[in-house]
Amino acid sequence: MAPRRDTGERPGAAFERVPALDGLRAVAVLAVLAFHGGLSGALPGGFLGVDTFFVLSGFLITSLLVAEWAARASLDLGAFWARRARRLLPALVLLLVGVAIWTRLFAGATLAPELRLDELSTLFYVANWHFIAAGSHYFVQTGPPSPLLPTWSLAVEEQFYLLWPLVVLAVLRRSRTLWPLLGVAATGAVASALEMALLVRPGATTRVYFGTDTHAQSLLVGATAAVAVALWRQHHRAGRAGHVASSRARRLLGSLALLGAIGTALLWWRLSAQDLWTFQGGIGLAALASAAVIVPATLAPAGLVARLLRWSPLRALGQVSYALYLWHYPFDLWLTHADTGLFGWPLLGVRTAVALLVATASTLLVEQPLRAGRLLRSLRAWVLGPAALTATAVLVVAVTAVPVSAAPIPSALPRWPPTPSGPPVRVLLVGDSVALTLGLTLLPYQGRADVAITDAGLLGCGVAEGNLIRLHGQVDQVAGPGPGGTGAPGTCRVPPGPGGETWAAYWRQRMAQVHPQVVVLLAGRWETLDRTTPAGRWTSILDPSYQAYLRRMLQQAVQVATGQGARMVIETSPCFDTGEQPDGAPWPSDDPRRVALYNQLVEEVAAEHPGTVTVQHLHALVCPDGRYEASIDGVPIREVDGIHFTYQGPPDAGTVLAPLLLPLWYRLGAAVYLSAPAGR
Repeated sequence: MAPRRDTGERPGAAFERVPALDGLRAVAVLAVLAFHGGLSGALPGGFLGVDTFFVLSGFLITSLLVAEWAARASLDLGAFWARRARRLLPALVLLLVGVAIWTRLFAGATLAPELRLDELSTLFYVANWHFIAAGSHYFVQTGPPSPLLPTWSLAVEEQFYLLWPLVVLAVLRRSRTLWPLLGVAATGAVASALEMALLVRPGATTRVYFGTDTHAQSLLVGATAAVAVALWRQHHRAGRAGHVASSRARRLLGSLALLGAIGTALLWWRLSAQDLWTFQGGIGLAALASAAVIVPATLAPAGLVARLLRWSPLRALGQVSYALYLWHYPFDLWLTHADTGLFGWPLLGVRTAVALLVATASTLLVEQPLRAGRLLRSLRAWVLGPAALTATAVLVVAVTAVPVSAAPIPSALPRWPPTPSGPPVRVLLVGDSVALTLGLTLLPYQGRADVAITDAGLLGCGVAEGNLIRLHGQVDQVAGPGPGGTGAPGTCRVPPGPGGETWAAYWRQRMAQVHPQVVVLLAGRWETLDRTTPAGRWTSILDPSYQAYLRRMLQQAVQVATGQGARMVIETSPCFDTGEQPDGAPWPSDDPRRVALYNQLVEEVAAEHPGTVTVQHLHALVCPDGRYEASIDGVPIREVDGIHFTYQGPPDAGTVLAPLLLPLWYRLGAAVYLSAPAGR
């Protein structure tokens, strides 16, 4: 989304500025700010403000192109693209430089490399496809989100600006009338909406939401409205202003605008990213509702809705809405409860005030002076524009570079016990992605303890099964079914095998391959999330009935892991810190009470199997006194997502944990060796 105002650069175009549209920009950007700032519960469809901007952009750009064609019977595409660059690049470059510098100074070198691709893809307007490829999720965040995530919409818009003028030029050259262009725009909008509806799946909305092809529908609705307005003016031989003269027509347009405003408000209030219907027609309907406000504001600016949108504070806010959209999300992430001590409305107010101050300065001191001067005009844009892009890209790469250095390993770390002399103990590590990263960080150290680790951790695979989960306030799947499988939503990503696609079948399959003496289970992350029961009721580990279910699943895990004579180690779940909710409150999934309840269940189930199951207190090792710690003795042990273990050292989590965890695994496995029948 790129909210911005039209400033009158219209060679040969008879297209007059519409003041009410600035007010509409303000309303749209406020909806987006509310959605991102912690009011998504009160305004779950606030993200649809992006589609209002898309409709506005499609309407204004197409109006300019059609007006220029009407005046000159041609389109100067070079000048068109130069004007786009002059209007959009200065503020965007300022944002990218600011985010890169802030990240390096205050977030440390850990986040800088991850931000580099975000910055470069934003600079070259392909951020939407970058976020799709990276697996980013606009509605569900499992770790620190990128401050540039909302720039996906700028990419969609700029790709539209690149392609749509070519389509307009080709159609108008061939037909010399606007009717075929109306058909192309309307058909494209319908096709895009249908594609989104057909491709969307439960818990998998990122591709259709970020995709240029699927989200072009709103831009094309605006383009259709622009061509329709131009045709009306041609038919009625309207004057330069092009306003309707008939009182009856004005009343009809006034009613249409009122319906559009009410429809927009209802959709923002009622639609949610959790509802498939939002992507199966809801976004298209929101675009039509916005168009129903824009067209009357253009043809009958004296109407009630248009007069309300012309309110001077709204117009002033609309004139800085582009920069405000760019800057609001970084400040949502940078100004936290931990920094300010604020929650809810006060925190949103501070964030908005700071973002508005920066946006106003950006507009008045950077954007407007560059637009008013001759910088980046005409042919000079083809020299200065690429030069600015290149300079920004070089700066981004330089700022996000991490010096290559061999970090010293602190001497205060745990000491290894004497190296055992027996045969290597075969260890099978199972569980979710936290277990997977634990295995990765321990593998380089397995020889020190004479263990052979098979890391069988799987994304989303704890011991809880099936159904949907609620992650950071949004409904999502734990992961999709395994390759070729037909698992239900919420099942973990288990490779298909002869025993089915459950974690129990997968464990048996790997045990038959490895023949472990020790099976280590690390779970707890997915078990502490809100989840639906088979009956569709939301529950969590705070519910005694769900605790009873998890107890049964842990008992099943023990039966599977020890069924071939192996000893079992159950690790207590570490604590988690995935940041704050948009309103500054902690996420329920990080609640220490939930982790404590899961670990209590682990202790109770292990006590039922003395001599077979051992509890290893990983929680106590990585969360001293129950507090989340990102590093121990200067060694980073947790990734920036606040969930997983670091494994790209040394030093990394294995530097700290290997001497504390692996000796127990060896001792238990060695005991199995000693008790095994001869020849086994």
